[in-house]
Amino acid sequence: VANGFRALQPQKDTANTGLLPLGSDGRFLALMEQCLPSECQVRSDGSIVTLGAGRSFDGRLMDFARHPFAGGALTAHLKTDPTTKEKIGVTYPSNGEPGARVTTLGPDGFLSSDIMVPLISDVQSMIHDCAITKQYTVLLDLPMTVRPKRMLTDKFPVEYEPEAGGRIGLCPRSAMGSSSAADAKAAEAMWFEVEPCVVLHTVNAHESSDGKTVTLTALRSKPSGDASFIEAYSSAFLHRWVFDLATSTCIFDETISETPLEFPALDGRLTGSDAKYGYGITPCTIGGPNRYGPPFEGVLIDGIVKLDLHTGDTAAKWTAPKGFYLVSEPSFVPRVGSEAGDGDEGYLLAFVCAAAGSEGLEAEVSEASDGRASRLYVIDAKSMAAGDRPSSATEDVLSGGAVAALSLPGAVPYGLHSCWLPYEELPMP
Repeated sequence: VANGFRALQPQKDTANTGLLPLGSDGRFLALMEQCLPSECQVRSDGSIVTLGAGRSFDGRLMDFARHPFAGGALTAHLKTDPTTKEKIGVTYPSNGEPGARVTTLGPDGFLSSDIMVPLISDVQSMIHDCAITKQYTVLLDLPMTVRPKRMLTDKFPVEYEPEAGGRIGLCPRSAMGSSSAADAKAAEAMWFEVEPCVVLHTVNAHESSDGKTVTLTALRSKPSGDASFIEAYSSAFLHRWVFDLATSTCIFDETISETPLEFPALDGRLTGSDAKYGYGITPCTIGGPNRYGPPFEGVLIDGIVKLDLHTGDTAAKWTAPKGFYLVSEPSFVPRVGSEAGDGDEGYLLAFVCAAAGSEGLEAEVSEASDGRASRLYVIDAKSMAAGDRPSSATEDVLSGGAVAALSLPGAVPYGLHSCWLPYEELPMP
């Protein structure tokens, strides 16, 4: 209630999930899917300033009927078309008829289209991510359902409800015409029945060369109970769906890797194309108490895997030194002057942090309050190679394809998603 009076919205805007570069002047959006975005800027001295919170694009994202808790929303995951530079994302309303809100930002970072695509389900699904091809936006209508009334009985409003069924939709990007409000114009999607599951993050999607099918790769999980992903951890695995456009059927729906994964990364130049390689982080332990929960099971992540998206095989793996764990997704940075190729012409940036008491870190510890230490690793995506994990934090720091390791002046806490901004784009302070 107090937050409602202070910020004119009852739901706190954490803006802590995803980041979207806007393509100029070091500007980016800080995003959380059920609130309006905040616009920030990175400057050449490394400082970060907030240019404005609650960006509504001149009120065009505001819709209290569909988003009564926040007034408006923009997804935390927008996909940038490497050719048109459009940024397309999908989020969901928490009130009214079930729908998928598809928002498009133009190359200049300003809103160009905002439409509500009706779902065929009778219950709203939580749509955290999407994918794009050259012609379609891929919509996920999967049974992680949103029922705000659950909060009346002290439950989380999002739960896994497999009896609601699973569907994946293809909405023509040509239908994304200009509109002034999310409900002012509706576009139709072609829907495909799939096995019920949960997908928080997609890897990529593309159309076949003959235009007859669309392939989606994503990280799929199947919870054992009704608890949401926030309350309980469920391992996700690389999965492929193939949709036949002529028959409106899913002709392939299978898991293609047995490696548990999260937070996929891709060379953005291959978004919407048939990329051979993608990347993901993989846990070394799952379970045990988490004093900061929910979720109440702890997960430690120490590896980045290079995935062959055609076969599902693990092409390579980089493992952090003993005692260090990844604290966010890796960012892919293209090699200067390179072509996209198979998707490994570049580097992965990874933040890692070591807990207090890790051996060999005495000289690196920079926060006396808790004794943590952090590094930024630069890993050559092409020369990544499986190898033995260094037995200590100081042994063979550059292993498995790492070409640089930078000790940081402060401990980096656990986060979520990341992005890369080139230095030459940053303005002077």
